[in-house]
Amino acid sequence: MTGPQRISLVALVALAFCAGLLWWVRSVPPSETAIIDAAAADYVARTGGAPTDCAARPSALPEVRLVVICAEGAWVAAFDDYGRPVAVDRDKLEEEPLT
Repeated sequence: MTGPQRISLVALVALAFCAGLLWWVRSVPPSETAIIDAAAADYVARTGGAPTDCAARPSALPEVRLVVICAEGAWVAAFDDYGRPVAVDRDKLEEEPLT
């Protein structure tokens, strides 16, 4: 194997390693605390309330990991496994069994 071939092979292996590492880092879901903190920050930014107004509960709905409830139900948001907001009818959230 010549010098340029070795350099190309090393570069290709390094690129594959970096792509795999990036994929792995992005596939790790955030913790429940991180999801709640982000939702509380959004609540504070939109309403001016306090982060301590918020609490969360798990959800039995498919594709919904957590439901964050702020100000005793005045602000409610559902989030998936990766912390992305999920559009869910508010009535379905209220019909869900509480845990």
